[in-house]
Amino acid sequence: MRKRITHTTTKRRERTVDEAIQILWKVIDEAKMYLEDEMTNSEEKRRWAKNLCDTIGVLNKLLASRGEKALEDEDLGSLLLKVPQKLRFDVFRGVRKWRRTHFSVA
Repeated sequence: MRKRITHTTTKRRERTVDEAIQILWKVIDEAKMYLEDEMTNSEEKRRWAKNLCDTIGVLNKLLASRGEKALEDEDLGSLLLKVPQKLRFDVFRGVRKWRRTHFSVA
């Protein structure tokens, strides 16, 4: 005879937009930390640079959906100064690609 297992789950607390923005800034700070770390190898830095680019894109989209002004290019530039120069091109290319797909005029 099989026993029936019932799962009791707790209700997930819904996060607010402000909490999501705080989490995204923490991810951005962590990515910058890994990019500046001398012990991080080039492959890991490439992954963190992509993570930084993707996170900035998500943050921009969240700010725009909330009706706030998205990060300006100067803000992005100051964040990307932390990215090593050889990886910077990949990040800029990712940002441009994201902008083309999300802000293209139909």
